[in-house]
Amino acid sequence: MPGVSSGSKARASLSEAVFRFKKQEQEREIMQQQKRKIRSRYVKLGLTIFLAGAGLLMCYYLLYNTADVKGVFSKINGILTPFYLGIIMAYLLCPIYNGTLRIVYRRSRGRLGSYTKDYRLARVIATIVSFTVLMVVLIGFFMLVIPELTRSIVGLVSDVPIYVENAIDWIEKTAVENPDLANLLEGRLESASQSFLEWGQNNVLPGAEAILTKVSMGILGTFGVMIDFLVALIICIYVLNSKEIFLAQAKKFILAAFSRDRAAKIFEFGELCNNTFGGFINGKIIDSIIIGIICFIAMTVLGLPLTVLISVVVGITNVIPFFGPFIGAIPSIILLLFIDPWAAVKFAVMILVLQQLDGNVIGPKILGKTTKLASFWVMFAIIVGGGLFGFAGMILGVPTMAILYIYISRIVNNRLAGKDLSNKTQVYENFEKYKIDKEDIFGKDSCGPITKIEERNGEG
Repeated sequence: MPGVSSGSKARASLSEAVFRFKKQEQEREIMQQQKRKIRSRYVKLGLTIFLAGAGLLMCYYLLYNTADVKGVFSKINGILTPFYLGIIMAYLLCPIYNGTLRIVYRRSRGRLGSYTKDYRLARVIATIVSFTVLMVVLIGFFMLVIPELTRSIVGLVSDVPIYVENAIDWIEKTAVENPDLANLLEGRLESASQSFLEWGQNNVLPGAEAILTKVSMGILGTFGVMIDFLVALIICIYVLNSKEIFLAQAKKFILAAFSRDRAAKIFEFGELCNNTFGGFINGKIIDSIIIGIICFIAMTVLGLPLTVLISVVVGITNVIPFFGPFIGAIPSIILLLFIDPWAAVKFAVMILVLQQLDGNVIGPKILGKTTKLASFWVMFAIIVGGGLFGFAGMILGVPTMAILYIYISRIVNNRLAGKDLSNKTQVYENFEKYKIDKEDIFGKDSCGPITKIEERNGEG
C-alpha cells in the first residue's frame, strides 16, 4: 500500500518538524529567561549600589550639616505636632470609644431599620462621649488643678526667705547644742554656701532669663498653640472614626508587600505591640490618677502644706515604673523639710504606705501582668530609655523592653523546640555548688531532662 506508507511518512515528518519547532521555542524561551535573570541581576546590583551610595551621601550630609538637619527636623516636628497630639489623644480615648460603640450598637441594633444606620448612630454617640470625657478632664485640670497649683508655687516662692531663715535658725541651734558637729561642718558649710552662690550666678540667673524669654515668646505664641490644639482635636476625632480604615489599608499594604507567612508574623507582632503598649500606658495613667487623688486626700486629712502641688508631682511621677515613687517623693520630702520637718516625716510615712498599697494592691489589679518583666529588666529599660529619650523614654522603655523580651523568648523557645530541648529556664539552672537539689525548690515535674519538649511553649 504505497499511498498509505507515503501518508504515514508525511505525518511522521510533520510531527518531527513540529517537535523540532517546539524544541527550538523551548530553547529560545530558556535563553530569554536566562537573559531576563541576568538583566534582573544587574538591575538589582545597580539599584543596590545606587541606594548604598545615596545612603553614604546622606550620612555624610548628616554628619557635616548637623545644625541644618536639626533645623529641618525641628520645623517638620513643629508642623506634625498636631498630628502627634491628635493620634496620642485618640489612642488614649480608644478604650472609651470602643466600649461606648459596642454598648450603643448592641442596644440600638435593628431599631432604625438598617444595621448601617445603627452603626452610624453608635459611632456618633461614641465620638460625643469620648470628646466629652476629654473635655471634662482638660477643663477640670485647667479650672481646678492649675489655679491651686499656681497658688502653691507662688506661695512657695514668696515664702522662700522665711524657709531659709528657719533653716539657718535650725542649723545655728543644732550647732550650739553640738559643738563637735559644728566644728566638723563649719568649713564644709562655708564651701557649700560659696558653691551655691556661684551656681546661682552662673546657672540660675541665666536660666531664669531664658525661662522669662521662653515665657514671653510662649505668650505671643498662645494663639498658635490653640490652633494646634484645635487641629489636634479634629485629627483625634477623625482617627477614632477611621481607625478601621487605616488598619485595613495597612493590612492591604503588608499583604501586598510580603508573603502570607511573613505578613501573619507582622500582624502578630503588631497585635503584641498594641496590647502591651495600650494595656501598660492606659493602666499606668489610671493608676497614677488614683494615686494622686489618694495622696491629695491623705495630705488634706493630715493637714500637710502644699497639698495640690505635691499630689500632682506624686501622680505624674508615678507614671514612671519602679523609680517613679522615689522621683516624686524625695524632692517633696526635701521641700517639706524647709517648711515643717514634722510634716516631712508624716509625708514620708504616708508615701511609704501609699506606695506599698500601690505596688501590692492597686497596681497589680489595674495593670495585671501587662509587661511580664523581672525587676532587673524594668530598671534596665527605665535607665536606658531615660538616658536616650528623657521622661518619655522612662515611660515607654518598659513596654518596649517587654515586647523585645517576649519576641526574643518566642524565637528562643521555637529554636529549642526544633532541637528537641526544654524551654523551661529552671531546667538549665545549676545549684550543685550550693549542695542544693533544685527539685526541692521547683518540684520534680518542673525539673525534667533538658531533652524533653514541654507541651506548652511558654516564655522562659
